[in-house]
Amino acid sequence: MPKLERLKFFLRNSRRILTPERFALASVWVQLIAIFLTSAFIIIALSPFLGSLQLSYKIFADPAYFYETTGPIQMVAGLIQVLLGMILFSFIISVLSAALIKLIDNIKSGSLPYKGTGHTIFINYNIKLPLILDQFNLRAKDKGTMENVVLLFSDSDVVNSFRSLLDKERWNNLDIFIRQGDVLAFKTYDRLSISNATGIVILLPDKEDDLFAADNFNLKILTTLTNNHAFFQHLSDRQGSRHPVKCSIELSNNKDSRDIALELTSLGAGALFAVITPGDVIGSILARAKVDVVYYKAFFEILSFDGSTIHFIDPKRFLDKGDLGGVLFEQLLFSFEGGTLLGFSGINKDGGFEMNLCPFGKSLKSSDWLLFLTKNIKDLHYKPLSAPLNLVKNEAIIPPKEAASKKICVVGNEWPLGNIDDFMDVSSLASLKESHFVFEETSEYFNPTFLKSLHEVDYDNIIINLDDEQGFRLTMLLVSKNRNDSLFMTKIVTILGDPVTEQLLHTNVLKSNTVLSHKLAARYIAQISFQKNLDRLFTELAFAEGVEFNLLEVGNHIPANLLGDLNVLKMMLAAHKMVYIGTVDKEKNVYLEATTFSETQQILVLSFGEIGK
Repeated sequence: MPKLERLKFFLRNSRRILTPERFALASVWVQLIAIFLTSAFIIIALSPFLGSLQLSYKIFADPAYFYETTGPIQMVAGLIQVLLGMILFSFIISVLSAALIKLIDNIKSGSLPYKGTGHTIFINYNIKLPLILDQFNLRAKDKGTMENVVLLFSDSDVVNSFRSLLDKERWNNLDIFIRQGDVLAFKTYDRLSISNATGIVILLPDKEDDLFAADNFNLKILTTLTNNHAFFQHLSDRQGSRHPVKCSIELSNNKDSRDIALELTSLGAGALFAVITPGDVIGSILARAKVDVVYYKAFFEILSFDGSTIHFIDPKRFLDKGDLGGVLFEQLLFSFEGGTLLGFSGINKDGGFEMNLCPFGKSLKSSDWLLFLTKNIKDLHYKPLSAPLNLVKNEAIIPPKEAASKKICVVGNEWPLGNIDDFMDVSSLASLKESHFVFEETSEYFNPTFLKSLHEVDYDNIIINLDDEQGFRLTMLLVSKNRNDSLFMTKIVTILGDPVTEQLLHTNVLKSNTVLSHKLAARYIAQISFQKNLDRLFTELAFAEGVEFNLLEVGNHIPANLLGDLNVLKMMLAAHKMVYIGTVDKEKNVYLEATTFSETQQILVLSFGEIGK
């Protein structure tokens, strides 16, 4: 553009700014520049009448200097200068005040951009979000750092509601930034520096009563993200460099929704987003919890950042002790202190991620990583065995190869039974059909005759499968009548959704068991937010195929006299291709990586399961 045309363009736009409407709609910086330019023009224009530029500026900036004027011309010019100065300074104050008010409004409404890096972005709100933030806070506290979290909501009412509930004491290790915007426009994510984020979590929105509509809403968000070529390439590059952005999306049980999400984010042999649905890992864990609540408690503990959790560890970390490549799994299992080796993970020939749990007889490849269960990865130490490992089977140990044989009672049908048939034998399933009580009238669940029958029949587990209000009332009723019967109390398992109700039962009903679906899902989502590949691991552990958690009943699968020296016990279990995980007491409490066996009723192991086969 020629210089003359550029000058005309500048003058034309300058004249536009000087109109009241354009000035009011301009940015605060443009308004201030316009005011300062006008002020400079007035100071310079009146300086000949006041005798000097210095005096003109002094009178404009401070009316007290008007006393220095002499003669009628200077006094008139000085008076004009005072009046114009007061007006323009008032404009500056007004502009800055309006800008400050607008800034405060933007902060409250969540419309400010976010310019940070290394943050995790949560999109949408549901009941699990505060529980997920609890886990983020635990992780940050353990690391001794402040984690940056950005919450993006499409509804301003949700922004205001969450701000009123924001508890800085509860999440004192998190820097939480609440933002509002159009979640179906990529410019919203650009404003949140999404390309600098380490994690993205799309939660299934609570506001959608229709699960089909909720899935569609999330799939539209996913499409908005994946349709941006530059961002999709960014995710692909990070995945290829083995430092992926931890992306996940929560959907309902609809299989089509899951397939669409995986297709939208497919990359080679894997996917850029982990897809979380109730019917997968969480549903299977809940189904198995109905057979034995210990499995729920084991996953509940492992999924928490407070205690023993699962970590991927690069074996290069221990290079000072020698190359671990080619070393057998069982040798490595007994060469580490401070954690339990579960298996290996690596990339297959097709470029896809794969895991080998309990790979007895297999060696660590040079490209593999180690999978550990540990309270603190800093406590892991490698010390090569000084003598050859000799694993000898103890014939008194009977691996749990049969499906569970239990008499289970289920009261209500609020939560689906899921794949419970994978974890029970045929006779137990037939008994379950007869012991699944669903009444048309709510009052029938509280009928004294029915309550008495629950106590008289020798059930192994009584699953209270009602909505939160009814489940709370029935649990409290059973507990109040049987508080002194500790054996009966351990049989009661209440499935809940509301964390507040669960907390009330957990606080006041110490011996009954609660299964909180949302809290379990929240912990699962939090884990995947930091280690995306854990979805493969938990998928394998949760289902009745391949490697899974199993329980050895003391006195049935393993004699009590073998529970002495921990290292000897681990070696006996390893001889049967089982990895020791922890213990369970008579009240169904799980102690991961326990070193003593006082009041132990069951041994929790990781092994190839035959359950359901």
